Amino acid sequence: MSDNRHKDNSHQPAPDRSERVFSEQDLWYFKTREGDEVGPFRYRSEAQSNLENFMEQLKAQLK
Repeated sequence: MSDNRHKDNSHQPAPDRSERVFSEQDLWYFKTREGDEVGPFRYRSEAQSNLENFMEQLKAQLK
């Protein structure tokens, strides 16, 4: 599911979204491309859903 980011000069594929979601002290977070941690969320599914919404918002800004 990963592909190169739009306007990215690094030639490295974007991390798979599932790699961006992580748990710390029984709470869930996701990391942005810039390295920011967003959360906490109570459930993994909540973090994943918020990550997907975040990605959609970024895509919309590029249009």
